[in-house]
Amino acid sequence: MSTPEEFSTTHEELITAAPDRVLAAFFDPAALSTWWQTTRSVTVAQPLGVYAVEWDPTPFRDEVLGPLGGAFHGTVMEHRLEREFFVADAYWLPPEGPPLGPMALEVACQIEGPATRVQVRQSGRGTGVRWERYYGVIKPGWMTSLRALKSYLEAGPERVAAATHGPDTAKKPMVRISEIAAPARAPARARGRARRRS
Repeated sequence: MSTPEEFSTTHEELITAAPDRVLAAFFDPAALSTWWQTTRSVTVAQPLGVYAVEWDPTPFRDEVLGPLGGAFHGTVMEHRLEREFFVADAYWLPPEGPPLGPMALEVACQIEGPATRVQVRQSGRGTGVRWERYYGVIKPGWMTSLRALKSYLEAGPERVAAATHGPDTAKKPMVRISEIAAPARAPARARGRARRRS
């Protein structure tokens, strides 16, 4: 039986934005759909919170992994406002084939003058060509994604709120994706009923 090998990839980007906004972009569904191109996400910025993001399958097939996309999910073990968060027991569930994991995802922020240097490290232990290929794919993937994050945050100062979780997500970490993605629907209906009664 093969001994598991350590795989990791680390990338940094200097972003002209406050660290709380940088970290918030990893938890805000609208932000994730823009810079990370996710189709759905459930992310709770607190210890033992769920961290799950999903992408559409790619129209092309990788020679080893098949179509890319799928889902990445784990558990937030640590979340320190304006500084860092750590996701453990993370797995990639590809559109085809068995999952890869467990892995860890670490995101840390450090202030540098008017900007924030964000560092992303993804690591795991496994064996075989699928592990090697996966880390070969996500290395350039993280470079592209962090450049997209930089462009997204620097496009406008108020695009991502500093708060990374509201009362609904804090109390109900397993709330349905549709409820997190569109939290304003119920209040809008209530306002409509109030206007009709007045």
